[in-house]
Amino acid sequence: MTRDPITTSPAHIIVASRETVPVNRLQEYFDRAFTRAFEAVQSAGAQPAGPPRAYYFSPLTDVVDLAAGFPVAEEHAAAVEAAFPDLVHRIPESRVAVARHRGPYDQLGATWQEHTENVRQLGLQTGPVFWEEYVTMPTPEADPADMITDLYVTLA
Repeated sequence: MTRDPITTSPAHIIVASRETVPVNRLQEYFDRAFTRAFEAVQSAGAQPAGPPRAYYFSPLTDVVDLAAGFPVAEEHAAAVEAAFPDLVHRIPESRVAVARHRGPYDQLGATWQEHTENVRQLGLQTGPVFWEEYVTMPTPEADPADMITDLYVTLA
């Protein structure tokens, strides 16, 4: 894991399906949510403005409140919102701590734990929202050890 730089994440817009999901159904949710979000962005004649992301609005317990999808440029948000008003989410500018995870997704939990502990050791308090940005996407031929995921935790 790369250490925790503190930075500001600019306000941005995501096209994402927000649901409360049992953790044992996350893979099914991600498959459905990313497909729906990508189709919504394309239907507006746009392309994602960055890699796919998953935003967590609650702690990861037996169920989690999350939104998975893609960032979209401001100029395309209105078209997407007109057709899919439930999918457009505006994320405010936030002070965040960022870490990079290299490796398979099943090791993300340990990296998140280390990341949040590092933030606390810096004397900072985590905020209510955190997200993952999937810098590399898995494909059937990809080596899971090569996956890169950036972890963002908002700061209170």
